[in-house]
Amino acid sequence: MPFEKIREILTDEQNPKFPRIAARLLSRVDDPEQVFSLIKPLAFCRRFYAIQQEINKDEWTKEKGAFWRATYERYSREFQRSGIRLRQRQPRERDPFIDDLAGKLRECREAMNLSQGQVAEMLDCSQQFVSGIEQGREKITIDYLRRFAAKTGCDFDLILRSPRQAHTEETKVSENYAELKGWVERERRAAREVAKTQQRDKCLMEVVAYLPDSVVNAQQDAWKTAAGQVPEETLQFRQDELRRAMEQTQVHSFGWPIGLVMTRPEYAPKPHDDGIRATILTDGLMDRSSFDYWALRTDRVFYLLKTLFEDERSEGKIFVDTRIVRTAETLLRISRLYRALHAEPEDRVVIRIQYTGLRGRMLSFADPMRRIGFDRICVENETESWIKERLKDIEPKLVDLVHAAVSELCILFDYFPLSKEQVMQPLVEKFLRENPERPTT
Repeated sequence: MPFEKIREILTDEQNPKFPRIAARLLSRVDDPEQVFSLIKPLAFCRRFYAIQQEINKDEWTKEKGAFWRATYERYSREFQRSGIRLRQRQPRERDPFIDDLAGKLRECREAMNLSQGQVAEMLDCSQQFVSGIEQGREKITIDYLRRFAAKTGCDFDLILRSPRQAHTEETKVSENYAELKGWVERERRAAREVAKTQQRDKCLMEVVAYLPDSVVNAQQDAWKTAAGQVPEETLQFRQDELRRAMEQTQVHSFGWPIGLVMTRPEYAPKPHDDGIRATILTDGLMDRSSFDYWALRTDRVFYLLKTLFEDERSEGKIFVDTRIVRTAETLLRISRLYRALHAEPEDRVVIRIQYTGLRGRMLSFADPMRRIGFDRICVENETESWIKERLKDIEPKLVDLVHAAVSELCILFDYFPLSKEQVMQPLVEKFLRENPERPTT
């Protein structure tokens, strides 16, 4: 090998040939000054163990190994005294799968309002270990996942599919959610157009609710038919079943309920191919001027748009107590509707509550005994809150769910702090006492 090539290898400690070439040099030369004119002392120390293995392969050169070992130890001590690290930190290659799993563990912990120290105490381990898990430094085991789920009350699903199945499921889910979003957007455009035409679009509340597991399986029949398989019966409801469920699960707080069902022909829900819809536009009817629009699909996806009750009392305001009760009513309404439509207690429910037309409105209370303190004006025009919960947990967790949703609205009014104990809890608990669940047929 040409000398220039040897010099090039010996100046690059990361070269795969470095230990072998360096070992040959050290086995033939016992003069450190001569060796270190070709190899940097720091590189020699960092790669010494690999060099030593090469030297020890030959019985004739083992005695040289002892000499260079002593040289290595002397130089190592000098480097350590100078604060120079011999072992270089190797950049860890990030594993997207592990990073995603660690991120989900962190999200679950934060959703439960737990610190790393509290989780460590639950799992009988150190806080540093929990931090290492969330940062991807520690190995995540099945046992850790099992204990984490048991102690924190979080659920997790483990699903393994073949590559073909994974692609099929991923494609199907994407198509179903795209179809759901398209349907919601069409309903939204139609409802807002009526509201605008009738000058009822100053401030609007919108609600979207669905069961994500049902959305994922909504087109199962079509997929099986295309694959030449016999499709199973997809859970769809007839229009009369949908209307009956909507009638029986109305929650009455004040004003007209969320998802109002009227019997007057012009306002009664109308059957459509994909479900039922109701448009209720009043101008002075029963001393009200309001607009309500809702739609319920045969696969239980629900959409609602309505004007605010506040505008019937004092235009230009948002009442904190009214929003608390309306949000509680919305969650209770959706929960009872889905139970009436045979959803399982473990089914996941997603609810989105959105407000538009907030800019310039002032935060206040409908109850004259309560005061905000000073004028709090909203500068944002829209906001939305997402509630994602198991069906069985909505009513037991109603206070916390309502507090989280309404707080996101109130903070837009000059950081208004919504008290859970003094304001939220009494109102929601009173609302629950006044609205016990009625048996459905």
